[in-house]
Amino acid sequence: MRGFIEELRYRNVFRVAIAYIIASWLLAQVADLAADAFDAPDWVMKMLIVVLLIGLPIALFLAWAYELTPDGVKKAKDLPADMPKDPRSKSQLNRITLVALVVAVAWLGWDKMQRPVAEPPVETTAEVVAEAVDRSIAVLPFVNMSSDEEQSWFSDGLTEEILNALARTPDLLVAARTSSFKYKGSNEDIPTIARALGVAHVLEGSVRSTKDRLRVTAQLIRASDGFHLWSQTYDRKPEDVIAIQEDIAVEIAVALETAMDPDALARMVSSGTASVPAFNAYLEGLAIDSSSLSTGDTYSFLAARDAYKRAIELDPEFSFAYWELAKFWEVQLRTTNIVAGIVELPREQVKKEFYDAIDKAIRFEREPVNQTRVRALQAMQNLQIAEALRLNTEYLRERPNDQHAQEYQLRLLADLGKVDELRAVIEEFEQRDGYDLVVNNDSITATMLTNDKDFVRRFAQDAMRRMPDRPFLQYQSHRALLFAGDIDGASALIPAIESSDMPEDTRMIIRLRQACAEGKTAEARQAFEKFMERHGQDLSMRWISHKIMGLDAEAHAMLAPLDENKDFERLVDFVSYHYFDASQYPNLVELLQSQGVEPREPLEMPYRCRT
Repeated sequence: MRGFIEELRYRNVFRVAIAYIIASWLLAQVADLAADAFDAPDWVMKMLIVVLLIGLPIALFLAWAYELTPDGVKKAKDLPADMPKDPRSKSQLNRITLVALVVAVAWLGWDKMQRPVAEPPVETTAEVVAEAVDRSIAVLPFVNMSSDEEQSWFSDGLTEEILNALARTPDLLVAARTSSFKYKGSNEDIPTIARALGVAHVLEGSVRSTKDRLRVTAQLIRASDGFHLWSQTYDRKPEDVIAIQEDIAVEIAVALETAMDPDALARMVSSGTASVPAFNAYLEGLAIDSSSLSTGDTYSFLAARDAYKRAIELDPEFSFAYWELAKFWEVQLRTTNIVAGIVELPREQVKKEFYDAIDKAIRFEREPVNQTRVRALQAMQNLQIAEALRLNTEYLRERPNDQHAQEYQLRLLADLGKVDELRAVIEEFEQRDGYDLVVNNDSITATMLTNDKDFVRRFAQDAMRRMPDRPFLQYQSHRALLFAGDIDGASALIPAIESSDMPEDTRMIIRLRQACAEGKTAEARQAFEKFMERHGQDLSMRWISHKIMGLDAEAHAMLAPLDENKDFERLVDFVSYHYFDASQYPNLVELLQSQGVEPREPLEMPYRCRT
């Protein structure tokens, strides 16, 4: 009587087990590729694995119970104990196992060849590791895999929401949206992108959206070696989109070993709504806002406003949507913002819309730190500038990576004339994130208040190097270069400005500035008269054009009624201009002094017309 182990070997149970395991592994690999190609749900692969696991004991039982003989398959118990083993069964199993093993080795070799980031160039890896902070990440635009190209707003909006959620993590350095979105549709490899953005990790993904189904794939990659720290595919119904956004942000934070408790982070990234349609409308608004900033299409902001209003109609307690809507109305109340005045409503109606949105943003906001952010904007509109600075500074201590709050900090410091602090903040932001974090209209305006022409020139040139096609930055960079005395550099920007979607009145101001800077007084006069004929109703633009032409008395006469009527909401907006003389407006001086600020001396406008 043979022993049990010998009996297993005699009946080819071991050979069957080896062949079955190798064949099952190969089948699973092929099925995984097919599932991705056909967009199969996750349960398909899970079911296949269960079937294969169940099949193993069945295969072993069959190998034990049956035997291949010269007369065919027979039950093992019916065969004589001393019957010699048919050599064909052993050789067939050996051939099957060998073929499966060869195929498995070939598959592993092919799979390794398909991973080009596994062994990046030594110099690239070294540079990424040397320049990047461990807890740093860039969120690349999620690829829209939907058949409808118009659904790209969803993938962009979802990317933006994940980016914003991560940016609110205090110990996580996040590359700015304007930096990462430059690589939308790019074929650059991950180490190259990481090196350019100065990050150690990159998040990439895709979105496939249909009427009945939403599939989001995301993977977190370590740039130094291409290793996938985390990956996940979310195959869910459309109503689970909020949970998807939260899950991605939380799991990435955990993967990066942030100090923040995952439960606290989950509450932080909560969207503030349980309504999927409301959340989708909110994402659409974010995507339109971001696109408008890049294209210069000012009236697209109206579409973003409508998206936020639609989100509020669907969820009347959606605090995030109220916050974005309040920001829109605040801009409309400003005088010197390019996007100001795009709604045809009386000023009192605009103020009513702002306060309604800001009050509800505070009322429905669950996070105290977010309430601080909203109250800062409210204080500024109430002309409590110093209080707004205090609140915004408090908020930044909790959320140091919030780009909007950083931009707002620059504006507040400029309005209060805190030039030294202003420069320190800009330099701090630059060191924290050298790519696009502080490159915006407010930051370029703020640099001129330092009266350091080398600093201004470097900042403007860097802005154009990073984002050469952004119309609003073109406008401000042109002004900054002229301030710094770089007339040729400013002139080089004009062809791109003329071909952009920048509003015509804004382009006319640029032509006027350039003509005066080059000493072409007659050409400047012609441009000035044409501007006044076509666009002379806009107070801020009219004032700017008169200052450029050297018509100081006329410019002062435009703003004097604002001071007399104590219309500080509009008058304060001029304070950040380096050539604005606040001392000419006694009521404004009194307001600033109540904030603990003495009016600064105005700086020269070096590019103004001299005659």
